[in-house]
Amino acid sequence: MRFIQSLSETFSREAPKYKTFSLPKHRVDEDYDEKTIFAGEAYCRIWLVEMRLAKDVEWFKKRYAVVHAAVRFNHGGKSVIIPYLAAPGQLEKSIADNLDKVIQCNYPLTSLFPFNDGLVELQTGLFSIANNDSIGKFIKTMGRFSELLPVPQLSSVIKLAEPIYRGIEDLLDIGERRLELGYQQTFSEADGGGSNSLKAGYFAAILAQDNKISSDNLCIVKDSLCLGSPGTTKTFERDGKPLEGYSYMLFRIEKRKQQDWESLETIKELVTQAQNAIYSGEYDKVKKFILPAIEIAILQSPDVAKADRRNMILKIGQELKELGLQSTKVQKRSLYSIMQRPLPEIDAAREAELASLEQLFQQNGQETSL
Repeated sequence: MRFIQSLSETFSREAPKYKTFSLPKHRVDEDYDEKTIFAGEAYCRIWLVEMRLAKDVEWFKKRYAVVHAAVRFNHGGKSVIIPYLAAPGQLEKSIADNLDKVIQCNYPLTSLFPFNDGLVELQTGLFSIANNDSIGKFIKTMGRFSELLPVPQLSSVIKLAEPIYRGIEDLLDIGERRLELGYQQTFSEADGGGSNSLKAGYFAAILAQDNKISSDNLCIVKDSLCLGSPGTTKTFERDGKPLEGYSYMLFRIEKRKQQDWESLETIKELVTQAQNAIYSGEYDKVKKFILPAIEIAILQSPDVAKADRRNMILKIGQELKELGLQSTKVQKRSLYSIMQRPLPEIDAAREAELASLEQLFQQNGQETSL
């Protein structure tokens, strides 16, 4: 938690004046679902889409540009912080002459995580650090480590998060560093009564005074922040020009209805075990041991949204049942293919069984909901 607190204190002391904008859907060239997100019903990922450095001859000659972020959200009933560091080696790939250059990032700051409850907090800063060999090596090392975290099955790497953000925290205390632009925002569930509801779309932090840029002219063209014709038409796609002369960071919240099912290694391996056992005629083993293990793994998985838990149990159960009825061996379906199947009907007995299983997990202190 100290990393989030450290960023907040730094922003309060040092952050220069900046503007924030949430781009409405009609000002974006790509279509997407802009409905606010209810807890337990969707998966999210936060991207650093683009960064622009205002003209400065010091960049990458006398000073390193470092973008680092911390995203905090609930994961499996616990608050977790996912740090990210964009190292100079990555940023320099898009720099030719250090003058007023756009850096096309599209860095995933998080994995695709289920928004099951609570709040999502984003803090990110564009820092510059005085250039020397030891600091440069440290920055690049931490950048490589932070790239390990935005993976689909976040639970498999969550133990790495704390040492990584502590390393980034230590970086802030080394040498001369300067905050160029900072941004922080907290998002909540839909229907919270405010304007900070979590939803898909683009938002930006721009180092500029309020009267310098008109929000009516801002638009997104090919993942780039531009100035174009105002209004609700798509004219800006033709006449939009990159926003120049200002340092800024452009972010995007991605919303998906489904998880990357093939990334859920624990559940996928259990399903494969069950399929192989059925092929071998070990039906009792599947019924008594493997299928209950699959159900428990689903209910315990922090990488599955609440609304998908019951559906996942029912679809996998139906798949294994049908597989056992086949007279000849058929090709095994992947976990992704199973989850694309229609939801099977459920009788009263199965409904009662699932309700009993949910109650059992609640008594044991597990945060589950069917």
